[in-house]
Amino acid sequence: MLFVLLCFAAGTAGAQDSIVAQCVARFPQGGARAQCVAPWLDDIVMRQSAPAALEAAEGLVKSGVMNVNDCHIMGHAVGHASWRKERNLERAFRACTSACLQGCMHGAVEAFVIDGPEGQTTPPRVRAFCDTLGMQSLERRQCLHGLGHGVMHVYRKDLLAAADACETIGGRHEADLCLGGLWMQWAHFRIHQGAEAYAQVAPTMCDGVRDWHVPECARAVGGGAMFATGHDPARSGAICRLLPEGQHRDCQRGVDYEVGLIKAGLGHAHGH
Repeated sequence: MLFVLLCFAAGTAGAQDSIVAQCVARFPQGGARAQCVAPWLDDIVMRQSAPAALEAAEGLVKSGVMNVNDCHIMGHAVGHASWRKERNLERAFRACTSACLQGCMHGAVEAFVIDGPEGQTTPPRVRAFCDTLGMQSLERRQCLHGLGHGVMHVYRKDLLAAADACETIGGRHEADLCLGGLWMQWAHFRIHQGAEAYAQVAPTMCDGVRDWHVPECARAVGGGAMFATGHDPARSGAICRLLPEGQHRDCQRGVDYEVGLIKAGLGHAHGH
């Protein structure tokens, strides 16, 4: 079953195919398993294209081989590979499809912010690129979300400074889209450690956040719990209840949002 899937979805063979089987054997269901297959997806992007890699990632979800409920994390990896292949933000971004909840779009912008030319990766400069995608477009929204992921990578441990950077791009709506990606990345730094490790750090993840940012930070902690637990709503809800009481409801909102995405399937009209 695994061999047939890999040959169909990616058109590759040999040692590269074994990466998926090794990842399934090595890691429990959750973010670490999805991250583990990044080299396999990178190879597909480099040898073929980003759409081919996204199709392969979707195939892993639909077949049940990976035992994961969405390919968003894998989509981010595809976006990173697209940037490394193109070394041009517009080409890397436009190479992505909206598969895997637009994860490739997020990843391409994220990788550019991390590794792009000096002076061109500031939030206002990236926002200017996002604006070229159409002011009301899905692509622009996902571009600004990806900017938030990248900003959080740049500031890494300084959450307040990262949030302030998103506020510099101009416009409440645009800043909130950037912040959405930032909060998600803040949670995703920890999801690869597994559910138990995530549960230990979750209660303090929004400590020190400015009061008006706490609800969305807590919501992202709930969304991150879903990735850390392999999209287990019950375990994720239990993690939410470990947070300060005032954050329980918002954390649960994040869990419920991910549940809604799963129920909607891998379709392209919705996204993070």
